[in-house]
Amino acid sequence: MYQLPKALPDELLLSRLIRFITISGISSSEFLQTCFGSNRISLHPFLTSGLSSIAKVCNEDTDLLLNEQTLTPLFCFFLPVHARNLQKMIVTNNGARAFRSSQLVSFESGQSLGLKSCPLCVEHDLLKYGISYWHVSHQIPGVDTCGYHGAGLSFLKLTQRQRLIKWLLPQPETDIRYSPLIEYKVANFSTQLLSLLASRQHLNQITEVYRHYLKENDYLTPNGRVRRKAVMQEFSKYIKNHSQTNPAIVPRTQQDYRYVSQLLDAGGSHHPYRHLLFGTWLLGEASQVFSNLPEANFSNMKNTPEIVNNISNKCLKFLKAGKSLAHTSRETGKSRCYLKRIALLNGISLNLKPKTLTQQVIDAICTLAYSGFHRREIARRCGVGIGSVEQTISSHSGLVERRKQCHFQSARRKNRFVILKYLGSHPESIRNDVKQQCSSAFYWLYLNDRAWLEEKLPIACKPKGRY
Repeated sequence: MYQLPKALPDELLLSRLIRFITISGISSSEFLQTCFGSNRISLHPFLTSGLSSIAKVCNEDTDLLLNEQTLTPLFCFFLPVHARNLQKMIVTNNGARAFRSSQLVSFESGQSLGLKSCPLCVEHDLLKYGISYWHVSHQIPGVDTCGYHGAGLSFLKLTQRQRLIKWLLPQPETDIRYSPLIEYKVANFSTQLLSLLASRQHLNQITEVYRHYLKENDYLTPNGRVRRKAVMQEFSKYIKNHSQTNPAIVPRTQQDYRYVSQLLDAGGSHHPYRHLLFGTWLLGEASQVFSNLPEANFSNMKNTPEIVNNISNKCLKFLKAGKSLAHTSRETGKSRCYLKRIALLNGISLNLKPKTLTQQVIDAICTLAYSGFHRREIARRCGVGIGSVEQTISSHSGLVERRKQCHFQSARRKNRFVILKYLGSHPESIRNDVKQQCSSAFYWLYLNDRAWLEEKLPIACKPKGRY
């Protein structure tokens, strides 16, 4: 049983672990072996997984570690579709899946993995606590300014796979640069929001918050449509002095209306800084996120499939009522392709013109698909597009799994034939020869059909030592 140092204000969990191995003298390998049963675990700086194991070994509260010493609450708030899975992966020891659930790869953050610190915060921490440490609020992706002092954050790139390193703490610096006012406001807003997310158990959905305040500021029409042109004009004026270090997090132009539309999509996945930047302009204070609005329970927010089901049910209601695809798309925000698939899955006939994809064509597509024909050949034979073929296949239960199985069996037959052909023409070959000459087939079978491969390969030669 280990005892971690007491958490300092706004301290990152990784910072506490670094301070622990620095003070105690225990090696990082020994600590990881005790916690996770392996010394090869790599801890993510601000989305540290395996919290249940760490809490158990160090006698800590898992919820406290999750909500106050990682950025998980922030990602869950802005990514409701992935919130439930992200929390599960963070609590369990599954860092790779947690990283995928956070959508960090798709955000185009433009920055390598590392730790950020404020020189003024480092100076203050050394004077008050006698030691510097990493702050949670400084690690928010996209935020390069301290929310307390307005100073630019220093970035320490983490090049090693192992991040639990003794004395890996912020160092004092004399070069202090201050950021533009807009970036300080965003950093201050994000710091406030992170603190509120850590302390509250009931939260509102951010898209509902946006619509509420857009309506208050007369940015919504009587029918509930967003006046995107007016919004982008005012928003662009507000952020005109923002640095363009990462174009993925700011609007490309004043006519980038998609920027606003994406943020208002309840199931969207976007860089957290986009929400922070837009929220700073629209709300001003982070506390406005939770005021004057009916709150949604956070435990329900994790069950994001309910949100998806509600949208699907709404789509079905319109389609069953005989509404057009265009009308249903406008009301629900879903694409025509999505609506067509929903209709096919539920046996709803659509009155579309021209009617190329008739029931006869659909039956022909399913028959050819079941027989294992390639979708390009199916499209050629039936006179439709590949997209229509893929949509039809995906809307019929069990057909996709059938085609996957056929593809697997085809690949297995092909790779087995390659190995057998080589062994037949080279009877004196050894295993290493097969691996070098038929590497693709060898490794495919090694991963997917190892028992057959071991049976057919030549008997392993006894290794010979050096003379």
